[in-house]
Amino acid sequence: MSRNNRIGGKRMTAYSHSKIGTFLQCKQKYKFQYVDKIKSDIETIEVFLGKRVHETLEKLYKNLQFEKLNSKEELLAYFEANWDSNWHDEVVIVKDEYTADNYKAMGKRFISEYYDHYKPFNSLKIIGLETQDLMPLSNGNQFHVRIDRLACDHEGNYYVCDYKTNNQLKAQEELDEDKQLAMYSIWIKQKYPDVKKVKLVWYFLAHDKEMISERGDEQLEKLKLETEEIIREIESCNEFPTNISTLCDYCQYKQMCPAWKHEVELEQKSEEEFKEDDGLKLVDEYSKLEGVKKESELGMERIRAKLIEFSKQKDINVVWGTDKKASIKEYYKVIYPDDKDHLIQLIKDKGIYEDVSSVNYLKLGAKILKNQVPEEIIKEVKTEKSNRVTLSRRK
Repeated sequence: MSRNNRIGGKRMTAYSHSKIGTFLQCKQKYKFQYVDKIKSDIETIEVFLGKRVHETLEKLYKNLQFEKLNSKEELLAYFEANWDSNWHDEVVIVKDEYTADNYKAMGKRFISEYYDHYKPFNSLKIIGLETQDLMPLSNGNQFHVRIDRLACDHEGNYYVCDYKTNNQLKAQEELDEDKQLAMYSIWIKQKYPDVKKVKLVWYFLAHDKEMISERGDEQLEKLKLETEEIIREIESCNEFPTNISTLCDYCQYKQMCPAWKHEVELEQKSEEEFKEDDGLKLVDEYSKLEGVKKESELGMERIRAKLIEFSKQKDINVVWGTDKKASIKEYYKVIYPDDKDHLIQLIKDKGIYEDVSSVNYLKLGAKILKNQVPEEIIKEVKTEKSNRVTLSRRK
């Protein structure tokens, strides 16, 4: 979610953890969602399940604020009715071996086990549910704070509570590096002066397991600076390439994505239309030629080895053919150690580094494209678009 405001004539943009995460995951998806602002009715069953479970637990704690404790049966009935009323044909189930009823049953189990585990839900004081606030950042933007449940105890400990409905149980090391809840803890420390500690709490409902992490002030300051740096990268971004990964199957923009659009078109064609597709035929032809090229290169390498052996047996350095001749010249080549750091340091110590070093044009080119070199260097070069064709196996 993002919001735009104006302060002193400057447009302020609110960035959420999901918005930043989308940019890091796939810039093309970010463009669809946040630049082009394309709305999609497509929703994965995992997202649908997560929403219904969150809404049910929100109802539980909202009622508790008014001294009403729902029974487990009331919550399960609410979940089922809410599921049925929100269900729509655009919900996508990627894993074909499971049905919507399987996921609904999972949701009911999550709620039932959570209820049995934490009843009567009075160990902490509820401060906020599904919070909606904006935290200012030093670069003039804002960070959207949306916490599933914010609570505290009588000792000055604040709890950022997050419900997880996926089947993956994260390791403690991974949670100790989590950025979303850690950013929320910065906001809590700014908002509540009595805070002593902020505990980040994840409820992995599929495993009925609670895990906790904390951050120090230095870690939070570093995280804030890193987040602001990513936002600067987002705001200066002009190219939005696709990043193909296993997450593509769960992306609501897959049908319009340039990496998948042609496959979607092929799936909608008849068998005869499929065979006559121009793109399909071009890739198949290109693949065949690449196979011939590789086979030819392997054959040339085998013959090269035989030519060298032949020249040694005959004690000659030129082998004659019908129209061409092959010259064989023996030379020495240097084999460098795998760990070159010690060697490079020796070269520097002996004062010959400048004589043997060279510019890494790949790294230099990358820095030029990212405007990470002085303007004088950028003026000495020009950029142009090019294309690269690579083949890979279909799933």
